[in-house]
This record gives sequence, C-alpha cells and structure tokens, in this order.
Amino acid sequence: IPEIVTSRPPQLCEGCGHTDLFNAINELVPEIGTKKVFGDIGCYALGALPPLNTINTLIDMGASITMAKGAADAGLENVIAIIGDSTFTHSGMTGLLDAVYENTPITIIISDNSAIAMTGAQDSTAVGRLKSICLGIGVDPEHLKTIVPLKKNHDKNVSVLRTELQYKGVSVIISQRPCVRLSRDKKEEIKLKIASLN
Repeated sequence: IPEIVTSRPPQLCEGCGHTDLFNAINELVPEIGTKKVFGDIGCYALGALPPLNTINTLIDMGASITMAKGAADAGLENVIAIIGDSTFTHSGMTGLLDAVYENTPITIIISDNSAIAMTGAQDSTAVGRLKSICLGIGVDPEHLKTIVPLKKNHDKNVSVLRTELQYKGVSVIISQRPCVRLSRDKKEEIKLKIASLN
C-alpha cells in the first residue's frame, strides 16, 4: 500500500503563527537541551510531529503547565509549557495559579490565535483578556511578555524566549497572531473587541 497511497501526516496550515513560534523555540534547543517542552491540545499539538518536533510530551487539555511545573519541581531546568488561548481559559489557569503561588521556574507560552481554531474557529473567551488574566493570577508584570510570531520577528522572539528562560520564576509569553484561516471580517471583529477592552 505505501507504493499506492502517499503518506500525508497532519500538519499546521501554510503561514500558521505556531510554526514561527516553534522555529524560535527550536533555535534555542542547543542552549536549553531537549525534552523540555510540554504541549497541550489544540492545533499547536502538531508541533510534536515532524518536521518541527518541538513538543516533547502532551496528554490532555490543561496538562502542559502542570507537567512543566512537576518537571521543574523535580529539578529540570529551562522548562517550557505551550498552551493555546482557549485551552488556557478552559483548564490551564489553575496550573498557572499553582506555579505562581510556588514561584516555580517555568516559562509558559500562551499561543493566542484569537479563536478556537482546531474545532471550527469559534470565539475564544480569552481574546483581549490574556494579559489581564495572567496579572490577576499574580504573574510578575516584568515577566509577562507578548511576541508576534512572524519570520521578520524571529530574532527578537528568540531573544525574548532566551531572557525569560533564564528567569528563576514564572514567566509568561503571549504569542499573539490571529489564525490564518480566519476571514478578514472576523479579524476586524477581533481587533474591535480587543480595542473595546483596553
């Protein structure tokens, strides 16, 4: 059958912001070591597959932060948790709360694509609120950063990641770029919603 049917493993959409985020993380692997990236359920879970191979483990919704916290508590350094915006509000906030309470040295990346993209681009309750939620949970404002995952921002994004990985406490990086599959009208609607919250 392999001679008849071409293998087409799932992959991220062309132009997806998750790809640019994973490329930035992968550039740091020689510095931070491997097997330190804990993933979650969403489109970005495809970062565990070739050709990216960024995410080392994923189990279920909300587990990335608590797995990363457990690994850091056990002595692993330069630990990264990757979670999507809607998964974060669904089941990731409690893990962040625990990490903040214990000042666990982990870097949490919330990949904000402004939608629940994997299941049909439903509205995300997190749109425009992630920074406020993280501050409300107690994340140090000095270690709450926002990046835009685009090729032109690659070096800047790598620098932000590197700096936050060196911090010996909880840092959160919001990787913010709308899903490429969203319509132009939907993207405008999201911009207006964010502006009304600020």
